[in-house]
Amino acid sequence: MNKVFDQEFMRRLENLELVSRKLRRGKNSGERRSLRKGSAVEFADYRNYSDGDDTRYIDWNSYARSEKLFIKLFMEEQDLLLNILIDTSASMDWGEPPKSRLALQLAAALGWLAISAYDRVSVAACNDHLVSCQAPLRGKGARSQLWDYLGSLSWQGKTDLNTAIKEFGPFCRGAGLTFVISDLLSPAGFKPGLQYLQYLGQEVVLLQVLAPDELNPVLGGDYRLIDHETQEMRETTVNPVLLQAYQRRLREFTADSRDFCVGRGMSFMQINSAESFADVILRYLPQAGILK
Repeated sequence: MNKVFDQEFMRRLENLELVSRKLRRGKNSGERRSLRKGSAVEFADYRNYSDGDDTRYIDWNSYARSEKLFIKLFMEEQDLLLNILIDTSASMDWGEPPKSRLALQLAAALGWLAISAYDRVSVAACNDHLVSCQAPLRGKGARSQLWDYLGSLSWQGKTDLNTAIKEFGPFCRGAGLTFVISDLLSPAGFKPGLQYLQYLGQEVVLLQVLAPDELNPVLGGDYRLIDHETQEMRETTVNPVLLQAYQRRLREFTADSRDFCVGRGMSFMQINSAESFADVILRYLPQAGILK
């Protein structure tokens, strides 16, 4: 997995950081500012002294000027808990290039960024259930563990995102930021699962990865279609009318998915698996406000 990044690209990654609209307090001291004022190193503001306040934080210089007691307030810095849920069902290993390749690259980059910022990152694989879950990693020495875990994933089984996310719940350790990377080809849907993540205190980012032939199929004639997950076969004749109906249904599904996410304060992005990995990480995600 470490061959995914060359030195130049990794230097560019260092200039990015994960963006969370609601920075939440974590377990460890990190490099991310919390909304809670505490007693860390960065000065934030003053307030009037009250009986019982710690006298160590009195601003004696202000007292010398005004003969009034003020307490120094500091911005507490905390780490972010990043969860990455990867759909590892059989359909994700389809397409040219396969959706699985970009999914792994995205997970590797997001995890790399979190670890570099001394945040915690947990990665989970799912299909119609929770396949596996890597316990939260922290510190730059954890990169190799992240690469090893991602490199061990296999792509098989059917898709049920709602069930898989529900099974992930007990492993979701505190409020944080959760990326879900999937083609969303889940017969039972995905909306209850994402709402459950919000119930768990997660800020949710949904990245839908589709192959070029799913986004814009170029077909004509008689075909025997085989479902990549169920092996179900169906014979059909592909003509312009059918392709137009497919494109209309895809637009409706995309718009519905985006509206659902935006309406509930989640982020949504649809990504072509043929897109340059560097473009997705360095251009599209920052443009969407997910990275900066």
